[in-house]
Amino acid sequence: MTNRPPISDKITGLRQRRRADGSWRVWWEPNNSARNLGFEAIELNADRATWSVREAKRMNDDVDRKRRGDTSPPRSTGGRTVSALIHDYRKSVAFTEMTISTKRSYNINLNAIDLKWGEHNVGDFTKPIMRTWYESLYKGSGPAQAQALIRMFSILMSHAEVRGWRQENANPCFKLKMKSVRKRHRSATWAEYDALMNAAKELGFNAMACAIALATLQAQRQTDLITAAIDSFRTVQLPDSDQPVLVWELIRSKRDNYGVMPIHPEAQPYLKMQLADAREGQIRLLVDEATGAPYSGDLFRKRWAAIRARAAKTTPAITSLQFRDLRRTFGVWARAGGGSREDVGDVLGNSAAMDPQLGETYMPPSFHTAARAVASIQRPTEQSRKKA
Repeated sequence: MTNRPPISDKITGLRQRRRADGSWRVWWEPNNSARNLGFEAIELNADRATWSVREAKRMNDDVDRKRRGDTSPPRSTGGRTVSALIHDYRKSVAFTEMTISTKRSYNINLNAIDLKWGEHNVGDFTKPIMRTWYESLYKGSGPAQAQALIRMFSILMSHAEVRGWRQENANPCFKLKMKSVRKRHRSATWAEYDALMNAAKELGFNAMACAIALATLQAQRQTDLITAAIDSFRTVQLPDSDQPVLVWELIRSKRDNYGVMPIHPEAQPYLKMQLADAREGQIRLLVDEATGAPYSGDLFRKRWAAIRARAAKTTPAITSLQFRDLRRTFGVWARAGGGSREDVGDVLGNSAAMDPQLGETYMPPSFHTAARAVASIQRPTEQSRKKA
């Protein structure tokens, strides 16, 4: 047994004391001025001398930065930077198995985090640092952006824990007491819907008119409209119906769950036009008239912006309407028409069904609930408008 302490380096605040059993206690002790800045003693490890030295030096650096008024973590001199963590996260199953649209939104936030914190060490982030950044984002970019970036950073910090880059249960983004963001409640009126449809037809964007109708009356997301295949739409004969029914069968992109629903009467003319105009070998339902190619996300958004701007000439309030609001519009209109929450949920995609079950003589239970929700949407009559 040696009387020599485990660490020979002379480091400010580093304390070593031999216990009665012969083992050594090693810790970092702040001086009075450091305590006044909010620092407390931290335990180190006699069996991990290199790590203990690094931690003691890091604490001294933190004290110096706090005295200078610098609240950001130090730049990293090692390999476990935020940039490296982002690179590792993008290779993980959690990220690679996401849908394309989800990856796109994640990448926007990951790039913003990389720009801000990329060169900093993953292990140096604390709750006070995250709270300071949140407040800065809140004031500069608004509550929604602040919350989105902190949540993305929290996912990264949890990933760092499972990779062993941070201690377990030490996520600095947990319980930051962020202000709740008011949820969006915008939905379209029938007048706005008509203005959009008229604008799309005036501009010659018949495929977009079909997309707007399917988004509003069938409640499906932009990605599912862009990727909708022609063979997802077909006419079937139901055992309890005298007339064949035009239906849409799909696997939704966001939740990867199965859906099948009848096409609303007001959407059928636009859908049938696209089906009739389809070229031989065409796979996607929606093809842009100007380019002759299926929509990309960027082109779809460009066409939507042009349609909305044209519609705003007769209906100015429509400038605040976003394409994703059309999906919410379905829920508002269906509930107003008497549809239950459960029925509306089957159209929106809140059911747990995963496997295709559509047959010409059999429909899954979700079809009948979805059918009720679709059928509940009725255009207001002149009499109902007067009562309103």
